[in-house]
Amino acid sequence: MKYGKALSGLAIILAFLTGLALGYTLKPGPLSGTKTINLQNDVPSEKNDNKLIERETVQADLTAKEALRLADQDALAWSEDSYLSEITLFSKKFTAEGKSNGWKFVFYSQAKNMLYEIVVKDGESRGGEEKESVKALQTLKGEFVDSTLVAKTFFSTYPENPEITSLSMHYDAGAKKFIWTIFFPKGSHTVNAEI
Repeated sequence: MKYGKALSGLAIILAFLTGLALGYTLKPGPLSGTKTINLQNDVPSEKNDNKLIERETVQADLTAKEALRLADQDALAWSEDSYLSEITLFSKKFTAEGKSNGWKFVFYSQAKNMLYEIVVKDGESRGGEEKESVKALQTLKGEFVDSTLVAKTFFSTYPENPEITSLSMHYDAGAKKFIWTIFFPKGSHTVNAEI
């Protein structure tokens, strides 16, 4: 009888501990530091891996200055005397906050007399491409007005929110300074780019 009671007591304790262990593993309590494990699919599928990658991507929409911080690194690696010569929109998307998921930057090196074009797309620099230059280009040595202000002035002037066909910051020989120009079906809008 003693043996039967001991065995019965042991079975109850084992059942309790097993239930406790299963409950703890499948449904962690507030003090638990473990993760819930899906026992049916403990090997991540390609679909799950893609979801992880999507969550880890950087911000895709950047202002011109935010994107320039990424392009600058490649430009300086290309040539220590690289200076910004032009910025263009490399996307059809331009938000009212002055952000886009694609920008193209053109740098000029006087020592090399070459251009270096860098595309920043979806929050990352896509590297650069060296191109010949037929003449020395004007380069911006100081600060420029960010695309946030360009968007603010444009969309407040044209509240109907017209489609933008192109946007660039470049040196205007007539004005003898750098300007932002936005082209849209009904015309263009210019903003001073130099600070």
